[in-house]
Amino acid sequence: MKKVVSLIMTLILIMTVVFSFTGSSVSEKINPTLALSADNISYAISDNLYGVSFDSSEYAINGGLVSELVNNNSFECIDNHTASWNLKNIGYAVATEEKMNDNNANYLQITVNGSGSAENIGYSEIFNNKSAQFNSRRLWTADMGFKEDETYLFSAFFKNIDYVGTMSVLLNAEGNAEEYEFNIDDCTDWTKVSLEISSEVTADGSLLIKFNGNGTFYMDSVSLVPKSSYSNGNYISLRPDLYDALKELSPSFIRFSENTFVDDEGNTYDWKDSIGNLETRKQISTSYSEKGRFYVNPNAMGFYEYLVLCDSLGATPVPVMSIKDTEQVEENEVERILNENTEEPTENVEDITEEAPETPEIEPYVQSVLDFIEYTTGDETTIWGAKRVADGHEKPFKLNYIALDDEVIDEGYWTRFNTVYEAVSEKYPNIKIITSSGNTPDDAWQNIDATYKNVVVNEFYGKGKIDLYRNVHKYDSYERSGAQVAVDSFVSNADGIGTFITTNNIWSALENSAFLLGLEKNADVVQMASYKWSLAKRNGHSEKTSLIWFDSQDLLLTADYYSQMIFANNMGTNYISTDFDMEDEGVYQSSTVDIQNKVIYVKLVNATNKTYNFDIQLDGFKNVKNPSVQYMTEKFKSAYNDFDEQLHVAPTEKALEVKDNTISYDMGSYSISVVRIPYGGNDGKALYELPETDIVSPYMHPMVEYAVPIVLTVLVVITGVAILLVRINRHRTVRKENE
Repeated sequence: MKKVVSLIMTLILIMTVVFSFTGSSVSEKINPTLALSADNISYAISDNLYGVSFDSSEYAINGGLVSELVNNNSFECIDNHTASWNLKNIGYAVATEEKMNDNNANYLQITVNGSGSAENIGYSEIFNNKSAQFNSRRLWTADMGFKEDETYLFSAFFKNIDYVGTMSVLLNAEGNAEEYEFNIDDCTDWTKVSLEISSEVTADGSLLIKFNGNGTFYMDSVSLVPKSSYSNGNYISLRPDLYDALKELSPSFIRFSENTFVDDEGNTYDWKDSIGNLETRKQISTSYSEKGRFYVNPNAMGFYEYLVLCDSLGATPVPVMSIKDTEQVEENEVERILNENTEEPTENVEDITEEAPETPEIEPYVQSVLDFIEYTTGDETTIWGAKRVADGHEKPFKLNYIALDDEVIDEGYWTRFNTVYEAVSEKYPNIKIITSSGNTPDDAWQNIDATYKNVVVNEFYGKGKIDLYRNVHKYDSYERSGAQVAVDSFVSNADGIGTFITTNNIWSALENSAFLLGLEKNADVVQMASYKWSLAKRNGHSEKTSLIWFDSQDLLLTADYYSQMIFANNMGTNYISTDFDMEDEGVYQSSTVDIQNKVIYVKLVNATNKTYNFDIQLDGFKNVKNPSVQYMTEKFKSAYNDFDEQLHVAPTEKALEVKDNTISYDMGSYSISVVRIPYGGNDGKALYELPETDIVSPYMHPMVEYAVPIVLTVLVVITGVAILLVRINRHRTVRKENE
C-alpha cells in the first residue's frame, strides 16, 4: 500500500510541475482599488504614440504587403540575373544593349526554336518551419498563392526582333488547366502586353509563360497581380488581407526609410528612384551566394506609395532620409537650385545658362531632403510638387516629421545633421526633425541638449535583447522641456518561451504592453513608439517575432498585434495621475481621459497567474454609464496563435456595472485589458468596436494537452488497483480472524 500511495503522490507532483512550467496554477484572487480623480487630469498625450515601422527586406513589403507575385521581375538580381526563374527549351541571355531605360538596364533575350517556357516561382520560403535553418528545397519551391475564382492581371514588356508564333500564360498549379494565348506581332519596340487570367483552384504555384514559334524577342518587367488587391495610387496595389490588418491596427504613424535596404556595395537607394512608373524605378538587390539566397527590391513600394498608404490609414508619415556623405553637388541639383531662384519654375532644366557653376554649393543630401518635402507638400507650381501631381495625387500630403538617418551615427553625422537641420528649419519651420541617438546615446544626448532641444530623438531598441520591464520607468527622469523621444524597434525579451512565431505569445505581449504603459505615462516626452517588425513571412524571415505573420495564402495576427490594437484604438488625450502602484507584484496600469469625448481609458497588464477583483473608484466624473472592457486573458503564458489552428489569443469584450461611481472588474491571469468608462453625455455607443474574429478556443499547452490524459488514465488505473488491493487485504484479514 505504501508503494501505491507513493506512486500516486509522484504523479500528482508531476502534474504540479507540468502546470508550473507552462505558467498555470490555482489562481489567488486579490482586491485592489484604483482611485481616479478629475482633479488629477495631467499633461496631454501624444496622438502619434502607437505606430509601425516597415523594413523592406525579406518579403515584408515585396512578397508581402505589395501584391505583386513575380520575384526578380526585371532580371536585376546581382549574382544571378535569372534567380526565381526556370527557363526551359529556349536560348537566353541577359542583355543591356537595347534596355528600356537606364534604371531598368537588364532584360531577357530569348530565342525559341519550336516550344519553350519561362517560369517564375515567386517569393519562395527560405527556412525550415519555425526556424532560421536554411532549406534549399524550399528556396526553389513555387510559392505564388492562387485563390479559386480570383482574376489576375498579367503584364510584361516585349520587343519582337524576328519571332513568329504565339505565346500563352498559365497559373501553374494543380487543378489549373486553362492557358491564355497572346502574340507579340506588333511589339516592334518595347510594348506592354496585358491579359486577365483566372485561377480555378486555391493552391500554391507559379507563373508559366509558354512560347510556341521560332525567332528572337526581348522580355522585361513581368507582373502578376490579383485583381482584388487594394489600389494604392497609380502604380501598385496591396495585398488586401494585410492592408485590412494594418487598417484595424490603426497606426498613428508609419516610419519608412531610404536606409531599409542596402545593396552588396553598401549603396542605399535614393527616394527619387522610387517614384514614377514601375518600369523606370531603380532596383537594388543583394545576395547570399554561399547558400543561393538572394533578395531584390524593385522599389515597388516607393516613397509615393508610403505617403498614399499613410493618407489612406490616417497615419502620420515619418520618412527617414539618408544624409550619408557624398561627393560634390551634382549638376542637376545645381540646376534645381537655380530654378528655385526664379519666380516661376523652369520647365526645361536644359535651358540653364553657364551661370550655374557660380551657384553656391549645396550638399546633395540636403537638397534631396528639401526636394522630398517639396514633393510631399508643394503644389503644382513647384517642380517636385508637379511631379507628385503627375504621379496621381493632386492634393499635397501632410508632413510633420523628417527623420535623418536611422540608428547609425558616423564621425561626420552631426556636421551633416546641422546643415540639413538649418536648411529645413529655415524653409519649413513647422516640420519637426528626428535625429538618431546612435550607438553612444549618452554622447548624442549631450549634444542634443546643448543645441537641438526642439528635435525628436530616435532611440533604437533593435540591437540585442533588452528587458523591457526594466525600461518601464526609463523616461520618468527625462527633462520635460528638452528634446522629445521616438522609441524605435522595441521588442520583448521573451527568453525561454517559444521559437519562431510561437515566441509571439501572451507572455511576450505582456512584456511589450507593460513597456507601452510606461511610455504612455511619459507621453509628454515620448512622442512615438514602433514595434521591431510589423510584417514577416513565415519561413522567410530571420527574426523570431512580428506583429503580423503571413504566408502565400493566409495571415496570422499575434498576441502582440492584438494588444497594440486595443491600446491604439482606446486612447485618451490626457494622462490621469494616480497613487496606484502594484508593479512589484506584476501589475501595470495607465489611465487616460479623452476630455472632449468624455471617456476614461484604464489600461491594465497582469503579468501574473493571479486574478484581481479591481474596484475603479471615480471622483469628479459624473453621469457614468455603460462601462465596458476589452481584454485578453490566458491560463498559460505560452499561449499563442498559429497558422491552420483556431484562434487562441485575441481580445473579447464584456459590459461592466457601475455602482456609486465605482466599477468592479475581475481581471484574469496573464491578461491585458482596457476598461472604457463613458461619462458626461457619452453613452458609449461610439466607442471602438472589436473586429469580428473566428471562434476563440481555449489554449492548452502541448505538454499539458498530452500529459493530462495520460496521467489521468494512469491515476484511474492505479486507483482501481489500489481499491482492489485494499479489498483483497481486507478479505485476507477477515479470513484470518475467522480462522
